[in-house]
Amino acid sequence: MKNSIKESYEKLLASKEFKHKGFLCGAFLICDIEDINNTEWQIDFYNTESDTITTYLVSKKIEITDNSKILKKEDVKIEKLNINEIKTSFEDIKNKIENILNKYKETAAKITVILQKQKIPMWNIIYITKKFNILNIKINAENGEVIEEKTVPLVSFERGGVKN
Repeated sequence: MKNSIKESYEKLLASKEFKHKGFLCGAFLICDIEDINNTEWQIDFYNTESDTITTYLVSKKIEITDNSKILKKEDVKIEKLNINEIKTSFEDIKNKIENILNKYKETAAKITVILQKQKIPMWNIIYITKKFNILNIKINAENGEVIEEKTVPLVSFERGGVKN
């Protein structure tokens, strides 16, 4: 990524495009693994009144996707992410997640990086690998500890057919 989340967040808050509605609930990027250093963060703000998310793509020009409906269970509460609670940057955890990828003998094709709060601020890393597996790694964004790591096949086949 070109900037840290904190740099992108501060740039957004200082911009004329920022709407000052809702609260910070997450940030993410999705890209081919070789494009990770050139991909910009998308920053999400949750509006409790409309139950929608406004997404800001923070690059040279700030692009806005306004009032997107949220795909979530009704009983799931969107939590406020406090940028100051993030003590472990994505740069800080890169070696750790690459070591986990190597432990599973996988090579990444695509990566999704999500910063969110689910009781604690966490990094949720999703690799799609060249062996068509999904490797999901969750890391505490306050202290850098691995919370969870698991791999599952992208598609499961059983005797020539798709496994249900």
